[in-house]
Amino acid sequence: MAPGPTSGRLCGPCNRQQRLDAALRIHARAGIGDLALNTLAEEAGVSNGTVYNDFRSREQVLEAVGLELAVQLSEQILTVSEAVESGAERLSIAVRTFMNKARTDPDWTRALITVVRYAEGMRSALATYLRADLQAGRRQGDFHYAHEEMAMSMVISATLGAMNLLVEDGEVEHADRIAAEMMLQALGVPVGEAGRIAGLPLPGEGG
Repeated sequence: MAPGPTSGRLCGPCNRQQRLDAALRIHARAGIGDLALNTLAEEAGVSNGTVYNDFRSREQVLEAVGLELAVQLSEQILTVSEAVESGAERLSIAVRTFMNKARTDPDWTRALITVVRYAEGMRSALATYLRADLQAGRRQGDFHYAHEEMAMSMVISATLGAMNLLVEDGEVEHADRIAAEMMLQALGVPVGEAGRIAGLPLPGEGG
């Protein structure tokens, strides 16, 4: 007999990931407004009670989704920039990758921007990936900032704001390079050098 809606109780950890995947699908398809616990249960094919075993509230679902979105893209950035030694170049790659994601996937971006209001953990995940680049750029003499935590908050907030502008106001030519160049300048990179770094081909692009 085919498993019923309560079968989600089997294999707790793996099925929690399945329910998180279902939440991500809802985000991609309908946005944050439809991410209710009963909708998640229906999408995942489990009972409401099974969903409550994993997520006690809608906000907990939002945080889990936000963390997953942040980690997925941050891991992609780490992969493509692992051979880059310059902290300034790695930060530029990260900013430009997020901006290009906003251009090609506005629904994903709206979900990410909305969920960051709820998920402190998501901001922490982004900061973890960003901190090493800031520290490397400072060691290498490219970055000059007075407070590391404030610098991380500034980069994350400014990047999300630029992504939101791109999604809501339409196409901006070379938006990824403009955002990266302005971010580098704010961290103390001279104007000409910031423009050069922001204009480098992204890993995997042609020259």
